[in-house]
Amino acid sequence: MTYKFIADDLQPPFDVKEDNFIIRKLTVDEVEKDFNALMSSKESLRQVFGVNDPWPADDMTIEENYKDLKEHQDEFDNREGFAYTVVNKEDTECIGCIYIWPWSHGTYDSLVFYWVTDKVKEMGFEEELGSYLDNWLKSFWSFEKILYPGRNISLLDWERLVAEIKKDK
Repeated sequence: MTYKFIADDLQPPFDVKEDNFIIRKLTVDEVEKDFNALMSSKESLRQVFGVNDPWPADDMTIEENYKDLKEHQDEFDNREGFAYTVVNKEDTECIGCIYIWPWSHGTYDSLVFYWVTDKVKEMGFEEELGSYLDNWLKSFWSFEKILYPGRNISLLDWERLVAEIKKDK
């Protein structure tokens, strides 16, 4: 069977409003809110994508962040990956991000990273968002086996898996 990331007729939502938060397509329009969130939690975010990942750098600029958001926006528009900002219910600040990407290597059907700011992590929001995401990704997106590096596999195992895939290419 050929791997297919999402069904042709699936229309990824631009906005999902819940009682305590809003999930919205990540675009360059979010650059200031996103940048403020990144810089407020940069040390803890360096453990999201890998062990001691340098992102976001201490000297990251808003212009660099704009370029990152533009790439995510283009991926979304091309249906290659789907990045979302998570904002508080008042829509005044970014409190996290979600990245949904294809994963055609092995038993997983999608690759998902997400992070929340230190401020809301302290209030238990990371667990709330994680639970919501798992249900949403399985029900709306129809993913069955989601790879959450740093969550359902350790970051060390994730880095080994990526290295093994690169070696086999």
